[in-house]
Amino acid sequence: MRSGTEATGGTGWLRVWRPRPAARARLLCLPPAGSPAALYRPWAELIPPSVELAAVEPPGHGTRYGEPFPASFAEVTEAVTSALARLPERPTAVYGHSLGTVPALDIARALDRAGRPPAALLVSSRNAPSAPGGPPAAGLTDRQLLGLLRELSGTDERVLADPGLTQALLPVLRADIALLAAYTYTPGPPLGCPVRVYAGLDDTTTTPAGLAAWRRENPRDFRIHRLPGGHFFFRGRERSFLARLVADIAPPTAAGEGTFPPWQASKP
Repeated sequence: MRSGTEATGGTGWLRVWRPRPAARARLLCLPPAGSPAALYRPWAELIPPSVELAAVEPPGHGTRYGEPFPASFAEVTEAVTSALARLPERPTAVYGHSLGTVPALDIARALDRAGRPPAALLVSSRNAPSAPGGPPAAGLTDRQLLGLLRELSGTDERVLADPGLTQALLPVLRADIALLAAYTYTPGPPLGCPVRVYAGLDDTTTTPAGLAAWRRENPRDFRIHRLPGGHFFFRGRERSFLARLVADIAPPTAAGEGTFPPWQASKP
């Protein structure tokens, strides 16, 4: 029997630390630039038992450090959707934070096209890919990149203060930034699921117009949540943020329980 820390789906792309065979829904999480799947490991302990958490571990990151980095977001999308297809069928919401919002959108679209629409697309701390971009991070020096990480408060200061650890982190971060630099947004049909956006009130990397641009992915069922904090607004508030995510996947009924959307797998 596979342990929860091993690759799920036989590909190495997914991590499920707390398998929940009786879960009524799944939350698929994509990490921000330079981060491993382990960023979400504490969430697996905090999320309500009705939801199973799975996190994406791209090659070159975390437990896959040293493997060749993905060549494109399209490679990430294809691998993750293939891995998901080998998991038990249940409503799956796709969540991405910061840079992770870009592959999250592509994965949600791919699931829609495959007749397995996601329960929701949940994105945080990034303007929509259809919005005009800011200055490219690819041109930053190592010192500037580390300064940006300090400003965003998403990386342990002990890591940033250790030259050995930063030398291991920087190639991973630059590989992710290169993926984003090579990405071109392509308009697509509206998603058949709710789209929810979360952003810190003090996050200087997002703009009201950029966040509102996510609406084009589903104009009929769209909402923005502005929350206290900065780019990593959920730090120290993980339990309440997860409750917000789960409520957006499964709105409470009059009885106080969440109603998850039915799985709509296509029939052969």
